[in-house]
Amino acid sequence: MNDTQWFYENRGERVGPFAEQEIKNLIRANKIGRGTLVWYTGMSKWMTIETSDLKQEFLATPPPLAGDRISDLWVWLIALTPIIFIGGQSRYLGAVATTVWLVNVGCCWWDITNLRKAGHKSPSIWWSFFWGLIFIYLYLRSRRLGKSQAPLVVWLSLILVVPLLFHMLQRSTF
Repeated sequence: MNDTQWFYENRGERVGPFAEQEIKNLIRANKIGRGTLVWYTGMSKWMTIETSDLKQEFLATPPPLAGDRISDLWVWLIALTPIIFIGGQSRYLGAVATTVWLVNVGCCWWDITNLRKAGHKSPSIWWSFFWGLIFIYLYLRSRRLGKSQAPLVVWLSLILVVPLLFHMLQRSTF
């Protein structure tokens, strides 16, 4: 029985120690995967799990799907959410903002679920909870999948244009 104690990195924190069998179970359960940094006593530095002594565990698991095979539906819905503000009236601005926030969180959750099913490490859902930081989620997702930054550009453009349209529509109504 191998009694090596393993650690892995999760969002900048060391997690562990785990027995080798426990760390293998985490791999099989997709709790940790390719790109995760691991370390055990005797290693000179942290290394990715697929280049460590655990690389055999990945022979039985397929690599993540290519970025072009992953649907962008949810990320485009996120990019277009600022449009919801156009039809709102100023007295309902709080309700409209809450609706936009809920749509963002929901779309991020579904997108993250799809990314994880495809075998990718997804951006944290916490970016979606802070409405003004949704652009970070869009940027990280595009960068990790090697995809276009178009949803980010659309979102930023709408964030700049929609308040102007909202203001113009409010001034034109009695």
